[in-house]
Amino acid sequence: MKKIVTGILAHVDAGKTTLSESLLYASGAIRKAGRVDTGDAFLDYNRRERDRGITIYAKFARIPLKDKEIILADTPGHVDFSGEMERTLNICDQAILIISATDGIQSHTRTVWRLLRAHDIPTFIFVNKTDLPGPSRAETIKALKEGLSSEIVDFSERDTDSFYEDIATGSEELLELYMKDGSVPDEKKCGAVRDCRIFPLMFGSALKQEGTEEFLEVLEKYSVNPATLSDFGAVCVKIDKDKGGNRLTHLKVTGGTLKVKDLINGEKINEIRLYSGEKYESVKEVSATEICAVTGLKNSRQGDVYGSETRAFESVIEPVLVYALEFPRGTDKQVMYRNLCELMEEEPGLQVEYNEETKDIFVHLMGEVQTEIIAGEIKDRFGVTVSFGTGKILYKETIEDTVEGVGHFEPLRHYAEVHLLMEPLPRGKGLQFESEVSVNDLALNWQRLVLTHLAEKVHRGVLTGSPITDMKITLVAGRAHLKHTEGGDFRQATYRAVRQGLMQAESVLLEPFYFYELRVPENAVGRAMTDIDRMSGTATVTGVDNGLTEITGRAPVSTLNGYGAEVAAYTKGLGSLSVSLAGYDKCHNTEEVLERIGYDAASDLRNPCDSVFCSHGSGVAVPWDEVFEYMHLPLTLGVNASGDDTYELLQAAPTERSEAFLTVEEVDRIIDRAGNSNRKGEKHVRSRQDPKPVVYKGYTAKEKYLLIDGYNLVHAWDELKDISERDINAAAGRLMDLVSDYSGMMGLNTILVFDAYKLKNHPTEEFLYHNIRVVYTKTAETADRGIERYAHENGRKFDIVVVTSDGAEQIIIRGGGCTLQSCREFVKDYETRKKNLPETKLPEGVRIHRD
Repeated sequence: MKKIVTGILAHVDAGKTTLSESLLYASGAIRKAGRVDTGDAFLDYNRRERDRGITIYAKFARIPLKDKEIILADTPGHVDFSGEMERTLNICDQAILIISATDGIQSHTRTVWRLLRAHDIPTFIFVNKTDLPGPSRAETIKALKEGLSSEIVDFSERDTDSFYEDIATGSEELLELYMKDGSVPDEKKCGAVRDCRIFPLMFGSALKQEGTEEFLEVLEKYSVNPATLSDFGAVCVKIDKDKGGNRLTHLKVTGGTLKVKDLINGEKINEIRLYSGEKYESVKEVSATEICAVTGLKNSRQGDVYGSETRAFESVIEPVLVYALEFPRGTDKQVMYRNLCELMEEEPGLQVEYNEETKDIFVHLMGEVQTEIIAGEIKDRFGVTVSFGTGKILYKETIEDTVEGVGHFEPLRHYAEVHLLMEPLPRGKGLQFESEVSVNDLALNWQRLVLTHLAEKVHRGVLTGSPITDMKITLVAGRAHLKHTEGGDFRQATYRAVRQGLMQAESVLLEPFYFYELRVPENAVGRAMTDIDRMSGTATVTGVDNGLTEITGRAPVSTLNGYGAEVAAYTKGLGSLSVSLAGYDKCHNTEEVLERIGYDAASDLRNPCDSVFCSHGSGVAVPWDEVFEYMHLPLTLGVNASGDDTYELLQAAPTERSEAFLTVEEVDRIIDRAGNSNRKGEKHVRSRQDPKPVVYKGYTAKEKYLLIDGYNLVHAWDELKDISERDINAAAGRLMDLVSDYSGMMGLNTILVFDAYKLKNHPTEEFLYHNIRVVYTKTAETADRGIERYAHENGRKFDIVVVTSDGAEQIIIRGGGCTLQSCREFVKDYETRKKNLPETKLPEGVRIHRD
């Protein structure tokens, strides 16, 4: 028998628990339907739920039908427990949405509907409380079609022309069947329900057992068995403990079978339980589509997936308020923090934060009702009475423009560099991570490590230190060292790259918003509209019903929080306010918030923005705004050739080259030969007298060498870049002339290196070109790491300046005792000196030493 997990959802007081009891009773699962007001409901067995008359925790009950079993997943309806509702939706095969006939569509109803559509969950709608005075059935159907979906179909009057006309709007196939036969087969209706092309609608009164049996018939007839995996797969639904203190991991089995004594991630399953309410049955084996609780898993977490299950179960609804926990004097806060972390396993909506400096504990929650529930749990579980400070808003941050963040971590014997493309996403999309780096440039294991480090940490923004969201972060370049790179190096480089990118970007502060529905008497409409405007909200009058005007819109949580009590006061109890989360949007008072929080990103030592480079054998911190001058890899993000702000990924040239390296011996030979030939004045070198170094205060000037990455400089020089698009060889020839000119002006020993990337079987080639030495590497070879080693060995013997901005392709990177000059700096220096040549030309035999 197939099991179909069916979530049951509604706004507060719509009759969700009452309908659950009625369905269980009608199916024969229970002998008597309980009630919320009498405290004997089958699913509200938790003491706090009975005291408050609301559902707090998701629970399961079983409704046996003829050829299938409905596993009813009862979910909270209060906005403070929306996260619990959403987490349950992740494992639902279909859903029942309850709407009160007297209240109609509420703001929470719209939130639930958006979640159902986002998850593509087939949905059955039950309009409850039809025994009470309210809109007619036709008016209700019209309101639902306009407010939720035009695909809602009244299934209470099947086999009528109007019914099949509504069914036919679901798809062209259904329309053709209706036009041909005048009806639609049941299997096609089932397919339309499964594909969310139609949404069955039924009416009744759960309290009076009216319409519930008919609704069960619709569920049985049109519920479709869910797809399953062939091999074992499962997802962790929640964690809790039974009355004996045993840790229970609730699983939905999505494929294959699970047996007692099976191993999951190395942990043995000791017992399998099938729960219905608070009662359970122990079994030896369960199959796909089943919901079960198992013992033996000590490391499980809500949302974990096992076996062949690979789907990510993420939550959109998150806490929006932070409260400081206040403990009795003498309480060991570190012990309490560990206790709260244990509680957090069972309460995913509870997020705990511990400040090691102040020893304060903060909890992230949805609202005041949840604080009372958590306080009770702490008292019962740990025997400590706690109180909560005033709730403060949990802000978030995002960016408005696209940037490339660079993080470099290179203390002695460590090495990693990471480049991250950071792009803004639409509101509510969260964080997305991916890699676009070739495995030829960075090994796959390092790429995976970078993505892991991006996902493992709550990255803080630079405005208030709040978590970042709504951006796509792509790994676009990275460099590891064959000998010195360790896993922790990429963690540091990744974190710093994120922060460096945020420091560049145009950051935006976000705050949480509520959707609200406000009902007030007509004489209070002016007051209400004024209040909403004062609270920086939007307001639309959507109708008048029984003397009450309905106003809907959005407003910041910070201003709307607590307004319900004010409404009740100025309307003398006639008005009401209902809210649901609308996500995050731009903060309405950013400057005020920034001034109040006073966050200084540069001083946040836990989230550094700078990078660490190696100099003379030790690590040196380089500020975030100077990293571009020291980085070892080129930026991949450039400005569009049209000069506007549209960004494009720059194509590094040569693109066909794979990574290989010159040997140290080859580099030594090239450097040595270049130096000897220049000093001996070979025929092809322009005649000039050997410059005599000037010595200051006992310091002997070193002989200076200039090493230039040819193709890197070509693509950084606008003149040469244009030529290279037509003929790369012509661009290289033009660069030789320019470098020769510069070398003559500066009196330098110059080596210009190109990669022979297009030539097959090409050996290393070197020749004199006027006063410079030109080197073409072997086919598919680069010289960067070889010369890096040479630079570290000879940096104190010679004054070596390297011209490059491309760490992945460069001939040499800055090492101990060497100077790095970016291509942009070189071009600017050349153009300046060329322009002012008469004023800057040095007397023969004199050279300037730059310390």
